Amino acid sequence: MSVPTNELLLALRAPTSGWLAGVICALDEALLDHDFSPSHRALLRALLDAGEVPASVSAAAQERLVRFEEAVHMLHDALVGDAEMPAAEPVVRKRPHLTLCTTAA
Repeated sequence: MSVPTNELLLALRAPTSGWLAGVICALDEALLDHDFSPSHRALLRALLDAGEVPASVSAAAQERLVRFEEAVHMLHDALVGDAEMPAAEPVVRKRPHLTLCTTAA
């Protein structure tokens, strides 16, 4: 089965395609991760085919996502530190200085 690239590109241009974009980005990341196994793919296919996510699965996924976000935050703190980053200085754009010449060649 080939990916309908042109159809997807067209669908992503719609103003209501935010969820589609989010799911595609998440799937792209998952497919790059060696831990996203063929059994995970089969489970995801089964959910899509069923057309719904059972409430217990949704709740467990939300809980797991919170733990994942906490782990990412802890890793970030370990790498960067707890100190807040100082606010960046605002960029002040100066107008170009123009010099007028009064002599003609």
